Amino acid sequence: MSSYRVEPDPFPGPHPSRRARVRVAARTDRGCERENNEDCAAFADLGGAVAFEPPAAAVLLPEPGAFVGVVCDGMGGEAGGEIASRLAVETILGFLRTARLGGAGEGRVARGLVASIEAASERIKQEGRASPRLARMGTTTTLAAIADGSLVCAQVGDSRAYVLHRGALRQITRDQTMAELLRSSGAIPPGAREIAGANVILQAVGCSTRLDVAVTHTPLEDGDVVLLCSDGLSGVVTDAAIAATLREHADPDVATGALVARALEAGAPDNVTCVVFRLERGSGAGGDLERAGVEQA
Repeated sequence: MSSYRVEPDPFPGPHPSRRARVRVAARTDRGCERENNEDCAAFADLGGAVAFEPPAAAVLLPEPGAFVGVVCDGMGGEAGGEIASRLAVETILGFLRTARLGGAGEGRVARGLVASIEAASERIKQEGRASPRLARMGTTTTLAAIADGSLVCAQVGDSRAYVLHRGALRQITRDQTMAELLRSSGAIPPGAREIAGANVILQAVGCSTRLDVAVTHTPLEDGDVVLLCSDGLSGVVTDAAIAATLREHADPDVATGALVARALEAGAPDNVTCVVFRLERGSGAGGDLERAGVEQA
């Protein structure tokens, strides 16, 4: 059983509807201390059944609702984390292809994202029941699509989504951790040192009885940049440094490389994964961008 809640728009305003080109890249690294990589990520043009896993870069021209990006950060001991995050990405993309969300409005896209996460959670649970050593595996999931000129994001856990809008960076997801719960309740004063166990994740795909999927709707403008990332990036690179990197590097492929490099320079105790995409408005129906299709970067 699951539910979803809708967070308020951080950038209230009109929702442009013109079809847009998406310049996108993804990158992952196991970090400086981990022996394996439990993160998994992908982006896809669901209408063209084209999916990319890191390291990858592409220029896409999807229908509204047909572009998605996803980042999952697995957990569970032994190989459980790697398996859970991989199952989540595969199940989510497969479910969304079948759902045929191309051309769908924000509401239908949001429901599709939530349902795909539910499907992923059930598949991970089934695998865990079949193999006792994997019974504790689960994963965070942050999943985003573009529909009606807006970013529709569905999240479980603490992998984040940010939007760089007119040069200003805003985190549009809220970490589902004990630390965030304590901060929001006032139990941890702003700037206070973290307490033991505060970063425990409150729920995860595949190992929570009931999912509370957080859904956000954020209007996008030409030139806006979206970042999806695991906490291996956001936990060691400040928001200010992330913003500066995205402003400095307009090419998402270069930006993802620079973000991972910053995390590695900071010691990267965890796996580091990010997906960056930039919205570029086309010239309308029949224009050059409408004929562009998919261009491998």
